[in-house]
Amino acid sequence: MGSLLSLLRGGSGGHSNLSRSSRETQASARFAKQFNEFIFNLGDARNAQYVEANFPEGNRILRVGHELLERVSAYQDGSNEVRTAISKPTPENEEAAWRKIGPSVALLRECYEFAQGVEKVIPDVLDELCNHAGDGDAGRAEKNRGLARLLADMMQNAFAFDALKASIPAIQNDFSYYRRTLSRISQSQDAQIARYSIPHDISNQMSLFYAYHNPMVKTVVDSATQFAKDSGNEQVVLDCLSALAAGSFSTVKNGRADSAKSERLCVLVLVTCCVLYDWISASGVGSAQSGIDVEAALSLISQRSLVDSTSADKVLRANCRTLR
Repeated sequence: MGSLLSLLRGGSGGHSNLSRSSRETQASARFAKQFNEFIFNLGDARNAQYVEANFPEGNRILRVGHELLERVSAYQDGSNEVRTAISKPTPENEEAAWRKIGPSVALLRECYEFAQGVEKVIPDVLDELCNHAGDGDAGRAEKNRGLARLLADMMQNAFAFDALKASIPAIQNDFSYYRRTLSRISQSQDAQIARYSIPHDISNQMSLFYAYHNPMVKTVVDSATQFAKDSGNEQVVLDCLSALAAGSFSTVKNGRADSAKSERLCVLVLVTCCVLYDWISASGVGSAQSGIDVEAALSLISQRSLVDSTSADKVLRANCRTLR
């Protein structure tokens, strides 16, 4: 596309080995102007306020997501009780284990149901960004900015949740023990224990969800990928992600962000777009056909932390399909 995308590709125009056809270039160009105009001030509090006022479900998802992260970070490890119940399987030891892991499993169910909510919101956000970003309606710029901020915040939540899950082995161990003994839990005469019983079909779905190393990111990725397929025009979605990534890349590279928070959000948007592009595109974000020069992006963000002390480039590689 135009000069904006050439910045991201690291070239000066048509000589880059990542060049695309003229038709695809023109398709992408319509996104570049809208996204480059607002990307520099993503951290402005008015963007979050706009989401709160105009996208109540997205705002609710963010609020619940933040609350769940706080609760998961304080996860109550049931390893000792589970270990005792396995090595000495008496009714008393089993009940002690159930009482310990019951509230934790209830929290894990909330996180799973939260992921289902995220899955429903992502298509709405992408539809607005990919199919209506250039509409001439009043307040379009504010809507684009709010949507980009919402998408970035949801992905940040997903990155953070998956990092927490990876740091707490007890989550998988507690839930595995819970499932093995679920039939006995549901038959317990102790009301405190029985209330933590989960229907088998839901526990099976939860098991599949938590089996992945990055279940929350996978939820976002799967939802975005399905949206692209259902839209009937995956290229428009890829063009949108390319342009949004380009605006973020240019802002960070040229120091145009209006605050440190805006710059961090630009890095987050860039990583988000790269990850989604990698899963939606059949050839991946690192291919010669990609609209994003991911090597240039990796170089730019390598010294910037994204989740706790983990650098943005490591977060990007860990969640992509074709990059390692």
